[in-house]
Amino acid sequence: MPRLLVGVGKMNRYASRDSGDTVEVVERPGGGISVVVADAQGSGPGAKLLSSLVTARAVSLLKDGVRDTAVHEAVHDHLYHYKSGKVSCTLTTLTADTRRRVLTITRNTDISAYFVCDGRLEAADEPSKPMGTSDGLGPVQRSVSLDENIWAVTVTDGVARAGSRTGIAVDIGAAVRGYVEDATDAQSVAARILGDAVQRDRGRPVDDMSVVVLGVLAQEPTDERRFMTVSVPLREDMLCEKELSVGQ
Repeated sequence: MPRLLVGVGKMNRYASRDSGDTVEVVERPGGGISVVVADAQGSGPGAKLLSSLVTARAVSLLKDGVRDTAVHEAVHDHLYHYKSGKVSCTLTTLTADTRRRVLTITRNTDISAYFVCDGRLEAADEPSKPMGTSDGLGPVQRSVSLDENIWAVTVTDGVARAGSRTGIAVDIGAAVRGYVEDATDAQSVAARILGDAVQRDRGRPVDDMSVVVLGVLAQEPTDERRFMTVSVPLREDMLCEKELSVGQ
């Protein structure tokens, strides 16, 4: 039975306590999954607040059954008027629509995304701009048939441009094709892409990094149970200090 797999990898910019990237996964009311990835300008708490605002609004509209392109347009209009055109945020939506049987990538970003279909790489690289700074700005979209042995991969600019300052930048598109070759799950692909990007920045990312991998793979016959695993490191300041009581 074919299974839809989603893998996500994230890492903050070096020495930054908050990431300006936000990733959300949502079930579509008509069937399927969408993953939204927002990358706000800058880093830190302000950028985190902005990207969270963008993804929250996008997820709400997707849950209402709004088409991906219309979601991007509505979120852009809200951000443009809410912030008076003074801030920008990229938004990418990866969707596996089981009702229409299509896999789509919808983008408001200058960073390319990628499909890999039976080993063939196809770049979703139409010119596009981040939302928020120009009135009436629309997204671009690329679609392929939803079938077995297909992958969709998107990254934020921290991954795409990793290594540019150390002189070891790579062609992300060519690398993605190698990453998914013979892969059996999406999370390991996301981990490898992220790990290689961090290594290119010599372990100190110069920007927030996010990777989303969506794949449809044929697996052994199984039932219809669904699973999701989330792993997030907790700093000491995120934990409540335990109160100690002394018995008498």
